[in-house]
Amino acid sequence: MTLVKTTYKINAVFRFSLLFLLLFCTSLRMMSQEEEKSSSDSTFLADSKKVIFKVNSTVITPEDRQRIIREMVPQLKALGPTGVVIGRSAASPEGSYDNNRLLAIGRREAIKEIFEQQGINTSRIRFDLAVEEYALLVELMRQCKDPDYRLVKAIVDSLDGDDIATKAALKAQYDGALFRRLTHEYFPELRSVRIMVCESYEVLELETLPGAPLPRYETEHPRYVPCPLHYEAPVIGVERREVLAVKTNLLEYGAYIPKYGWCPMPNVAIEYFPRHGHVTWAASLDFPWWVGNTTNHKYFELRNYTLEARYYARNSRKSYDAAGFPNGEAAYKGFYLSLYGNAFLYQIGCNEDDGWIGEGIGGGIGLGWTIPLGRKNQHWRLDIGATFGFFLSKYDPFVYGCPVEDIDDGKYYYDYVGPSSLFKKRQYNYTWFGPTRVSLSLSYDLLYRRNVKKGVSFKRREKGGVR
Repeated sequence: MTLVKTTYKINAVFRFSLLFLLLFCTSLRMMSQEEEKSSSDSTFLADSKKVIFKVNSTVITPEDRQRIIREMVPQLKALGPTGVVIGRSAASPEGSYDNNRLLAIGRREAIKEIFEQQGINTSRIRFDLAVEEYALLVELMRQCKDPDYRLVKAIVDSLDGDDIATKAALKAQYDGALFRRLTHEYFPELRSVRIMVCESYEVLELETLPGAPLPRYETEHPRYVPCPLHYEAPVIGVERREVLAVKTNLLEYGAYIPKYGWCPMPNVAIEYFPRHGHVTWAASLDFPWWVGNTTNHKYFELRNYTLEARYYARNSRKSYDAAGFPNGEAAYKGFYLSLYGNAFLYQIGCNEDDGWIGEGIGGGIGLGWTIPLGRKNQHWRLDIGATFGFFLSKYDPFVYGCPVEDIDDGKYYYDYVGPSSLFKKRQYNYTWFGPTRVSLSLSYDLLYRRNVKKGVSFKRREKGGVR
């Protein structure tokens, strides 16, 4: 009898121990699964590339576009046909659900369009939609050790999948103070698309059928085997588009004037290049100011101000690549037509008997051809052109010494003989119709438009690749 009781006690202890061990293992497995899920979220956040959008926008910034092209496209090409892009497109919860759904879809399509433009087959692009990304919100709060993490997690878990009810529950906490704080601290991170390059061993079509519920993001992708690449894109110099060029007409430095002789004419012009289109704007100044003396009586003082508009036959959009970044080509080159107007003043003395002082205006049309001097770096250009039109000048001749009395006082006088009371300035007119200028100008791009930030820079390239 004693033996039977002892055996029964031993069996009871064994059964109790086995039950305890089973419960303990089950608990460990559940904890392990929770840790794996959290780890998977953390891994995805760490390995994925994020593209943050502005509120209520699906527009990708040039910087993010460049980063995708420079970093992720080479990864896909390195993996070959097994490489895929997986990601999650989302919106922050503060707007209406229907609007957030459209934003998430629009952001996903904007990212897909970049890969498609780079020749990536759409079958290699996998995106889930998380219209209001509460799972990511919980993970971000966990990583930040937010004091309200457990409260938010409990709400999200208890209302699994009901985004509208989840938003209402969050807004009800602390009289709305919690939701306002989340909007300020975490929601900007939720307006994003997060993407990662992986290696796929099995092709799976993920489609959202019309009218079907949108798929929620799952932290584990059993049919995708992540294959992190230790790939670092090089720091690449990205071209900038020209915005302002400075140039000078080389032919004017060899100008020759009868009776005067060789008379170099310093000149400078600037040309403004808009971001798009065919038309540019230019302004130029000719400023020879050669003051002679009473020995040779030669003076050449001129100020000529010109404004010009040019129409280039080639569209400036050809200077951008498919991704919307400058491709290094000059935006405005080739054949052009121009329209100009000018105003000038002068004082020219060739000898003691031939001198003129006056001012005038002019205008006309022109044509020309702009030729880049390099194939890759086209910021040096040669501009060949000619203008045709008119100019009208009012002037007075002047001579050395008084024309009425033989006085040598070292001064110049108007070449006028008559009563001084009847003298009027600018009694003579001169009008010209025909060729007005021939130019062979050397042009250099002085300022460049920034790609990412607003403003201009003297540097032709800006850093790209890894930032």
